Amino acid sequence: MLTRTSFADKITGLPILSVGCEGRDTAHNYFTAMTWLSNSRHLIVQTDIDREKLTGSIVRFDTDTGDVQVLEEDLTWGRGVVSCDDILYLFDKNELYAIDAWSGERRTICKLEEHCTFFGPLSITNDGKVLGVYWKEQLHPPEDASSREANWVIGTVHTESGEVCVAARPLFEEPYPVANHAMVNPVDPNHVFFSHEGATEQIPDRLWVVDTRTGDMRNLFSQKREESGRPVEYVGHEIWAFDGSGLYFVKYPHSPDKPTGVFFVDKQGEWSEFVNGDYNYWHVGISPDGWYAVADTQEPGISKIVLIDMATKRSKLLCELPCRGVHPGHPHPSFSPDNRKITFTFSDEHDVLWVGIMDISDCK
Repeated sequence: MLTRTSFADKITGLPILSVGCEGRDTAHNYFTAMTWLSNSRHLIVQTDIDREKLTGSIVRFDTDTGDVQVLEEDLTWGRGVVSCDDILYLFDKNELYAIDAWSGERRTICKLEEHCTFFGPLSITNDGKVLGVYWKEQLHPPEDASSREANWVIGTVHTESGEVCVAARPLFEEPYPVANHAMVNPVDPNHVFFSHEGATEQIPDRLWVVDTRTGDMRNLFSQKREESGRPVEYVGHEIWAFDGSGLYFVKYPHSPDKPTGVFFVDKQGEWSEFVNGDYNYWHVGISPDGWYAVADTQEPGISKIVLIDMATKRSKLLCELPCRGVHPGHPHPSFSPDNRKITFTFSDEHDVLWVGIMDISDCK
């Protein structure tokens, strides 16, 4: 089903281990969701992905031996997150469930009402006890055709008890009513990030946090605007620091306001800082120890993978590979639990998706 091959990047000469299947797409989890098991050896990937439906098989892959264990079949990409105790959390429609990555045992965590549908990605606290979730709540057919047809709900779910906590129902106005990308703070489950989704050129308040105890919401990053009110900072692709101190995000290169690149904002929204803008960054992942970031770039037909030293703010090019540019073909770089490996998705010369792995121990 899956094979391993090794090659050197044509630009940097650095070695890359690739995992995939000839002629069939393979991808790892979204960059905000852990895709490695706790031993930083076994990887959770989705393979045999149907390009139209984006469904495929979720497998546990041994990067040392090549052994494969199928854990789930015919599930849409982008729904999984791995916990610190090697439990894979997934959802299907209104059901949230868990699969033990070693035994394959499956159990239902909770079920929402029938008119509710979970969306991904999922997030989870560092101790594996609380999931950050969001769902679409379809309302009854409105009498007034102009009234709201659905709510987007931000919440948390306790992984053992299945208790569901509704934190917020953000009522963003049309034409961009969607609140998504819910991410629970890794060390404080009482605080959940969510984004105001939409065309980044039109969204002036992308980053939000809600207190699950009070329902209080606040916009963390006040984006600059022109006198007309139009935003001049286009931001997105947020991820919590593993210590919960704040969020990293990307200010996209086409933003009129400069500089652009990787930024950080503290969890209270009281201060922010520019990290690095050496490349046209797209997504940014953070190492569990907080020492490094890894980012990809958005460029025609290719994407660079770049390592950023968080102490010096200096960048190092790791590789440059073909990029399909549509899900699940975004690189979405992320780290292993031991901070030594980065993982990303790339296209081969036949536009087939593979998962790339680089050991960055000697790159630091």
